Amino acid sequence: MVTDDDKTRFSEWMNHAGPEEVEAILDKISSYYEALEDEPFIPLSISKSIEEKINKANTLKLRRLVKRGVAIAATLAAIFAGFYFLRSRPIKNTVTLAAKPARIVPGGNKAVLTLGNGQSIILDDAKNGILANQGKIKVVKAADGKVIYANNDQSGTVNEIAVYNTISTPRGGQYQLELPDGSKVWLNAASSLRYPVHFGAGDRKVTLTGEAYFEVAKDKAHPFRVSTGNTEIKVLGTHFNVMAYQDEAASKTTLLEGSVQVSQGSSQRTIAPGEQAIVGSDIAVVKVKTSEAVEWKNGNFNFSHEKLPVIMRKIARWYDVDVKYEGQPTGLNFVGTLPRSENISEVLKYLQLTGLVHFKISERRVIVMP
Repeated sequence: MVTDDDKTRFSEWMNHAGPEEVEAILDKISSYYEALEDEPFIPLSISKSIEEKINKANTLKLRRLVKRGVAIAATLAAIFAGFYFLRSRPIKNTVTLAAKPARIVPGGNKAVLTLGNGQSIILDDAKNGILANQGKIKVVKAADGKVIYANNDQSGTVNEIAVYNTISTPRGGQYQLELPDGSKVWLNAASSLRYPVHFGAGDRKVTLTGEAYFEVAKDKAHPFRVSTGNTEIKVLGTHFNVMAYQDEAASKTTLLEGSVQVSQGSSQRTIAPGEQAIVGSDIAVVKVKTSEAVEWKNGNFNFSHEKLPVIMRKIARWYDVDVKYEGQPTGLNFVGTLPRSENISEVLKYLQLTGLVHFKISERRVIVMP
């Protein structure tokens, strides 16, 4: 049992302990925690303090959801109460590398722009400046690498047959685009966006596969619509993230600003800032921490109550690797934030520190083992 005195002493320690000290303690206790037959319950106030400290340390640790609240892969209260003795056992914290492994580097700004006439332009190789002229529209690669559409017509009007372009990122790629209406789009790895070279008099329609973050230019007369297979998202002007990879069980639309209407068949839901629409067999709306949904755009992996296969799919897309499982992966949830700029072995090492999973890298394949 955790007493009030234990909580007080714990809080005092948390106020003064540095991130490295917290991480070191968690590493030791996680071994002991996994050996327990009965899962200890940690008061919610304490678990929240631990979570905040972990997030500040920018490190990855295990968190388990239980009926009575939240339990973490460490019983920190035991340090002060003396209820348990920490029986350290070695944790394999190095990722096994095969002989002469392929060089696996983090993803970067890579994309292919496919014009309406079928011409393909590799954007990461293209020089800055005008990439193409499509009627009265010029396509420009800016100094920061972003693709921008600009109207060449001095009258300010463009009356032409609709022409569609597609920008696609490979695994290990990401890219930023400014659409003809001024809307900004960030594409995550293994994603594509199809859009018109100029928006006509009706709705502004684009088609997405994969994941993208949108900052839509306000235009009440012309709603902005994003189609993702069997789901459509309608907005007027707003900031939102759409995750719609085909290998995921559900698509997720997370709203940061404005208002979004999500439709699937005859089902329709409107979400407010701080909410996420999860579209599977139906549409569910939940409250979320919106910053977690866009961590990828800010250069980080975010694992929020996620199981290992979900995490490994994120890693596979960003590092352009294949994943193979040997044995049954743990069914527990992970939480944490890690830089996407890290070498893949560093990211895997942090996951491995939980003691629940081990990895081996062979060429461009990551083998996942219990």
